[in-house]
This record gives sequence, structure tokens and C-alpha cells, in this order.
Amino acid sequence: MTDVLDNGRVQAAIDPSRGARLTSLVIDGHELLDTDGSFPMVPWAGRIRDGRLTLNGITHQLPLSTDGNAIHGLGRNVAWDRVDDASYACEMGAPWPTSGVATLQYELRSNGLRTTLSWDDGTDAPCSIGLHPWFRRRLDVGGDVDLRFEPTAMVERGTDALPTGRLVQPSSGPWDDCFKVAGSPVLNWPGALEVSLSSSSPWWVVYDQPAETVCVEPQSAPPDAFAHPALQPDGLWPRSLWFEISAVDEAL
Repeated sequence: MTDVLDNGRVQAAIDPSRGARLTSLVIDGHELLDTDGSFPMVPWAGRIRDGRLTLNGITHQLPLSTDGNAIHGLGRNVAWDRVDDASYACEMGAPWPTSGVATLQYELRSNGLRTTLSWDDGTDAPCSIGLHPWFRRRLDVGGDVDLRFEPTAMVERGTDALPTGRLVQPSSGPWDDCFKVAGSPVLNWPGALEVSLSSSSPWWVVYDQPAETVCVEPQSAPPDAFAHPALQPDGLWPRSLWFEISAVDEAL
């Protein structure tokens, strides 16, 4: 059974049985999300090469996806506990090297939705978290979506499509890449709706290769950052991330 939040202008549906993911987000009558919705990535976001994570000299083997790497954490396809009408929690541990609790909170705004994802394992061990929305390329009316954003750097990918650990100048799309971004990415569906995407982190993964969807994903660190010091934070690894989707009222 899904939970529904509704303030008249914005309606959000959440499925606690599938990672407490958003299954629907409607703004001004337009459904923004594809059937996969928007799911949490915790306690790691994106891919980890070969699913192997070394911490304190011990290598841990994480579950592998079909491409032979670990992907998108442990929480996206499992049931989360409902804390209240807009908050959810999930305990996670092995095969991840620490045990903790992920929390996910949704908050309707007058023109959009804020999602906050957190991870608490009582340690300062490395972790990365993120949110993975599948936006529709075309809404019920209007033209195909146009993505505008201002990348200052791009994470270089090797021949295996995973990060090399270097930052390079951004290239033109199509993309399945991680960027450091200045400001807020904007999605504009001509003739329908424009939304601004904002986050507490400057890291965004953009995946615009599918014919029907576009993903613009905030992450606390790039994919596979655990293996690459240049992609890691200067201090503690962030354990909380907020992500806001807001309608731009003056959209053309």
C-alpha cells in the first residue's frame, strides 16, 4: 500500500515495500516520474568496482549486479518501516562492513518536494548516499525535456565505464557520468512544466541515454569514490543529503 502526500498543487506517492521510494510525483497536474520512480541509494551510491570494498585492511564483498559491480546500495528494493506519514527507516548491515539505520523523510513544499536521506552507523567509516529519480522524457503534454546545468568538472570514466579517479573537463552528451555542478540543474518540458533541482551536495550523476527517461541524481560522493582519494571529501564522509524538486513558476 502506498502513502500519499497532497497539498493540492503537489502530490507524492511513496511505497514503503520498495525502498520507501517515490512511485509518483505530480506537480501542477503533470506526472514527472517514470515507473521506477525515485529511490534511495544507501550506504553507497552508484557502482563499486567488482563489489569489493576494503576497510581497515579487510576486503568486503558486496552483492553484484549483472555488470559485475555492486550498484546503488542495499535499501532500494527492500521494505522500510514507516516512522510516520512522511518518514521511513531501514536497518542495514552485512555484507556492508558496518551496521546502521537509514532514514528517509519527505516534505511537501508549496511548489515541490524535499527529500532527505540519512545514514547513521555510529562510526566515521566511508559511505556515500544519493537519490535516483527517473524523470519522464516527455510529460502528458508539450515537448521533450531539456536539461540545463553548469558542470565545473566531470569524473573521468575508463574503458570499463567506471571512474579512473581523475577529474576532467566536461564533455558533451549523451551521458552516463558524474559531474561537479555549480548551481541547480533545471529540467524544462516545453509547453508543460519547468523544475529546478537542488541538493546539499555538488555531485550529480546524469544519465540521459534511455529513450524514455532522464536521470539527474544527487550523490554525496561520486561512484566508486572509496577507491579514489581525489574523489573523496576532505573531511568526514557526508551522512545526510537533501534533494528538492521545485516548479519554476515563470517557466515558458
